[in-house]
Amino acid sequence: MAMTLVEKIFARCAGRDTVTAGEVVWVRPDLVTVPEVAFPAYVKRLRGVGFERFSNPDKVVVAIDHEVPAHSQAGAERNRLTRQLAHEFSVGHLFDSEGITHPLLIERGLVRPGDFVAAADSHTAVIGGAGAVGVPFGFETALLMATGQIWVMVPETIRVTLTGKPQPGVGARDIALATMRELDETAASYRLLEFAGEGLAHVPFWDRMTLCGLCIDIGAKSAVVPADAVTVAALEGIGVETTGDVVSDAGARFCQEVEIDLGTLEPLVSVPPSPTHVRRVSEMRDTTIQHAYLGSCASGTLEDLRAADALLSGHKVREGVNMLVIPSTRKTYQRAMEEGILTRFTAAGATVLAPTCGPCFGGLAQLCAGERRISTSTRNDPGRMGSAEAEIFLGSALTVTASAIAGHICGAGDIAKGRPS
Repeated sequence: MAMTLVEKIFARCAGRDTVTAGEVVWVRPDLVTVPEVAFPAYVKRLRGVGFERFSNPDKVVVAIDHEVPAHSQAGAERNRLTRQLAHEFSVGHLFDSEGITHPLLIERGLVRPGDFVAAADSHTAVIGGAGAVGVPFGFETALLMATGQIWVMVPETIRVTLTGKPQPGVGARDIALATMRELDETAASYRLLEFAGEGLAHVPFWDRMTLCGLCIDIGAKSAVVPADAVTVAALEGIGVETTGDVVSDAGARFCQEVEIDLGTLEPLVSVPPSPTHVRRVSEMRDTTIQHAYLGSCASGTLEDLRAADALLSGHKVREGVNMLVIPSTRKTYQRAMEEGILTRFTAAGATVLAPTCGPCFGGLAQLCAGERRISTSTRNDPGRMGSAEAEIFLGSALTVTASAIAGHICGAGDIAKGRPS
């Protein structure tokens, strides 16, 4: 029977030859990931019902990434307790202030195409860019740590076919936002988005993480880019061997098919109060900003930092704008430092911080009432970054950088044409 990629993955994890969309099955994930903001509470609950060990501790990844460095007494205690409990329960991997979980999983070679990763963090779909399927479960993740399995309903799959070649200044974030314009919460709810088409050749490996991670915000269960030559080359570059069948079968059933011509796209931005409220950047040029943020699990890659650095060349961050740059992992930070990128950011007027979820989590660089920030982060609901009366706009690394130069929302093309004001 022809199966989609997610059906194949769930069949393997259920010990079955086949599964079909809509079927409820018990599955055993390849990895379970939990951030420090949830881990101590989960362990406390498990101990309360008699669990003193994890079923497969070697498959558990715990990351201290949300409040790094700790900026509150509660956060410091939570981080300390996370380290202690990770040791007591012999977790396979503890990432302590090394970066954001999802890119770290890929960077450290823990994820292969065809894997299934279950997580407590809502944006674990990021790993779909590596040909794996990441699904957020919330508190049910505690059950996964304790028993090693969980029941799921196999999701239907929507195929999103990308055609054409994007114009300069258009990237993965813009493609994700264009997808949000095509699929609303009703269409995407509890379905998986599978990206396909010759247009994927123009989406670099790490940009695919952005493409997949943002789709969770239209109600999708997850998203994935099936492994191709780009995937194989990138993973082999970090020492990960790729084997097996990691694509949907010919003749597999998709519940819906959408086509996006990349050549017709222009830079896009999400406006408050939701990532799904998408506008063209060209419509927003009168929107002044006071803050710009480049980072989060949906950005902060070396590729994003390089692109922003190139755009900043010969420019400064606009007076009155606070630009914050946070690389996604320690390795990315080190590479950017070695290449001189971080030095040039600070020389241009930006502030660079160590890897953390930071502002996206709402703990760092909070906003005051009436202020606006354009950000590469994941969400822009009121109060996400401080005052509920502040406004958060979401765009690509290039759009964020261009806006920081201009002092208002604009695209990289505006800066290249010499009209930042």
